[in-house]
Amino acid sequence: MLPILGPSGCGKSSLARAGLIPELAKQPLPGKEQIRVAVLVPGTHPVEALGRVLAKVATQDPMPVKKTREFATELKLKNEQGNYDGLRRIVDLMPQIQDSPMVVLVDQFEEVYSLCKDIEESQAFIDNLLYAANDPTGNLSVIITLRSDFLNPTQRHKELSQVIGSDVSVIVPPMTEGQLRRAIAEPAKQAGYPLDEATINLLVKDTEGREGALPLLQFALTRIWEGLKVGKDPAVTYREMGGVGGALAGKAQEIYDQLDSRQKEIARRVFVGLVQLGEGTNDTRRRTAVEELKTSRDTPETVRAVIDRFASPETRLVTLLSQDNQEIVEVTHEALFSHWELLNDWLDNSRDDIRFQRRLEEAAKSWDRSGRPEGRLWRSPDLDLLKQYYRQYSQEMTERQIRFYQISIRSEQRRKFLNVVGIGILVGLTGLTSLLAINFRRAEQEALARQLALKSEWLGSQRADLYTTSALLAVKASKAFTKDKNPLEVDQALRNGLRLLANLKQQFEHEEILLSVVFSPDGEKVATASLDNTARVWQVGIGEELARLHHEDTVWSVVFSPDGEKVATASLDNTARVWQVGIGEELARLHHEDTVWSVVFSPDGEKVATASGDGTARVW
Repeated sequence: MLPILGPSGCGKSSLARAGLIPELAKQPLPGKEQIRVAVLVPGTHPVEALGRVLAKVATQDPMPVKKTREFATELKLKNEQGNYDGLRRIVDLMPQIQDSPMVVLVDQFEEVYSLCKDIEESQAFIDNLLYAANDPTGNLSVIITLRSDFLNPTQRHKELSQVIGSDVSVIVPPMTEGQLRRAIAEPAKQAGYPLDEATINLLVKDTEGREGALPLLQFALTRIWEGLKVGKDPAVTYREMGGVGGALAGKAQEIYDQLDSRQKEIARRVFVGLVQLGEGTNDTRRRTAVEELKTSRDTPETVRAVIDRFASPETRLVTLLSQDNQEIVEVTHEALFSHWELLNDWLDNSRDDIRFQRRLEEAAKSWDRSGRPEGRLWRSPDLDLLKQYYRQYSQEMTERQIRFYQISIRSEQRRKFLNVVGIGILVGLTGLTSLLAINFRRAEQEALARQLALKSEWLGSQRADLYTTSALLAVKASKAFTKDKNPLEVDQALRNGLRLLANLKQQFEHEEILLSVVFSPDGEKVATASLDNTARVWQVGIGEELARLHHEDTVWSVVFSPDGEKVATASLDNTARVWQVGIGEELARLHHEDTVWSVVFSPDGEKVATASGDGTARVW
């Protein structure tokens, strides 16, 4: 096995495909008449790719579907010793293999790690190559080209890492000025279209010492070659395209123009995400995890497909890397920033939003990594800015950013609500005691009031999810004394409050604070709404949960229909929903552009009205 190593764009593939393989064809291995060559790129299914090139060599059929399947199956089998020996056995059975051995060139070997997600298939592929290459018959030799930034993943396979770390590996160094000059001038000269010295000097100046210079040079030379064929002076072509950077930008625009509208949105987001905005300096490259370029409505496949269009070996406008078991992407050439007008338009029109998005991502990432503590959530004024950003760019936010926003909102609502309720309890209990003091039948009613107050306070301290409900009971009871109620009504209000508290202790079980509680018209059921994203319907007295109604976010309020057969819920997820009480079936979903704060049935139960943070009330 011969590993050829080097950074992206240094010429590894060219060295192997255009240099080593043709030379082996002219000068076969010692003692051999000729060689057979199988060249492949691993892709997402490396074993299948290997089976396909072997099948083509064995059958001379350009589309050997049946034989490919047969060989791929064989490559996935282990022998009695537990080794993947399928490649060795297939090669050994080829006619005249001893006189015409095989060379398998695996170009872009890093795809075994970056594209293939099946660890077992990757293992089978690597083991087949190593086992066959180590066979003493010498019937098979293996060449791999591997980007040096993918050396870390090879450590997973001890034998492979030993081969790569041995003296047989070849590291492709950057071209010297002389080599680069010959690579530019000689092909054109041999084709009968020699380049002038001034153009060669410009090309060398623009590419020498740049990482991944060869693909960049390829763009420019292709344009110059096309001009030469129609008699255009190379210097004119070079000037018109804006130098090497202009050729690069032209290729980027060409690929972008071929995308559909959704892919163009992803491409914009990807390239903007790969720019580190300069603060009084030029913009620079920014390495970003592919996962962080995916919004909540994207699939990993759709984002990766767009990136691959710009990362293909023919273009390499962006480079995919492997780092800390993550796929990382970066712009290959910073010349793109100064030459691609569309990218500059994207950046110039949204620099403030980009900076805010980066700050949001860092905050969300820090919150996530530290176990999602409430102390790292945003509060006003940052949360106010985030609300505005969410209203405008929610479709552009990642799942982590949206979750950070939602829980920050929920935490703020909980904090504000508890503040309001705390004040209400104090006012209610104080008012209750003072009003009873001036009422006749003072002693008995004051005792009932104290009992209600104490039980409400105790219930709120023991059960955080019932804190709101108990507070509302206390406030409601105090209001009964402010409207010149007669003593019998006062007694009834207090006793009803105590009875409901007794039932609450048995019945209401939510994971978060309750925000609303309501009786059914017949008084036999209770519906509750909570921060835990559910509303629930309960049977009074026995505490049985009859239905659990799920939303995607906080359920703010709940109400029964006049006949008690349905309930309607309003939620922070921008919807109100109507449910069948008995079976918990969702009958209707009513959408707003912002939080739905309340919902109510019409007297005949045929309509519902909703009120929302989007500034509208609607009848449905």
